[in-house]
Amino acid sequence: MRRFLGLMMFICLLFSGNCFAMQFSQPIEIGEAGIMQAGGGGVYIDGANYNSGKFYTKYRKDNTRGYEKGIARFGNGKDALYLHYSYRGYLKFGGQDINNTIEDNILISTIYKIKSNEGITLYPIYKTYGPEFDYSIIGRRADGKFVKYIDTREITKRYFGWNRESASPVMYRNLSVQNDTLTMEYQHYGNKQRIQGKFYFKWDDKAQWFGIAQGKEEVVRSGY
Repeated sequence: MRRFLGLMMFICLLFSGNCFAMQFSQPIEIGEAGIMQAGGGGVYIDGANYNSGKFYTKYRKDNTRGYEKGIARFGNGKDALYLHYSYRGYLKFGGQDINNTIEDNILISTIYKIKSNEGITLYPIYKTYGPEFDYSIIGRRADGKFVKYIDTREITKRYFGWNRESASPVMYRNLSVQNDTLTMEYQHYGNKQRIQGKFYFKWDDKAQWFGIAQGKEEVVRSGY
C-alpha cells in the first residue's frame, strides 16, 4: 500500500507539479443579461434555464423581449447562477437567496462559468457599454457563499489612476485560464498612446483569494 501511494505521489509530481493545486477550467458562456435602453425597455435575459419575470409593458404593451421583475436561473444544480432583477431597480447575481448575491447594475453583459477541482465556481461577467469593457468576476465558494473576487474597474483605479469622472481609459478582454491562474488582456488609452498588456490572477490556497500581477506593457500605437 505504501509503495502504491508513493508511486501515485511521484506520478502527480511528474505530470502536474502538484496534484492538489487548484485547477480551473476554461470559461464557457452560459448566457446574457442587461438593461434595455430601447425596444420597450426592461431587463433582457438570454440563455436562462428558468425565468419567473413578466414582460415590461409600461411603454410598449406588446413587449416580448424585456422583463420587469423576477428571478432567472442559469444552469442547474448546485452550480446554478441566479439573477434577481428589477427594471430600474437592481441586478443581483448569486444564489437563490437574494441575501447571497452581488449587485452589479450593468447595461450589457455576457455571463461565463469557470469550474474548479476544489468546489469553487467562478462566474466572470463581461460588461460592455460604449467605450467601456470590464470584467466583474464573482464566485461561489465551497460553502455556498457568493463573493466578488475581481473587479477591473477597481484595478483601473489602482493601476492607472482613474477617478471615475470620465469613461474608463482601459479596455479588458480575452479572459483565459491556465491551471490556477486567470489571464486577462487589456488596452490602455492615454497620452496619445495605446498600450497593451496583461494582468495575471493566481489563486492563493492559503488566502483563498486571487493575487494580482501586471505583465510587461507594449506600445501598439502612438500619436493618434
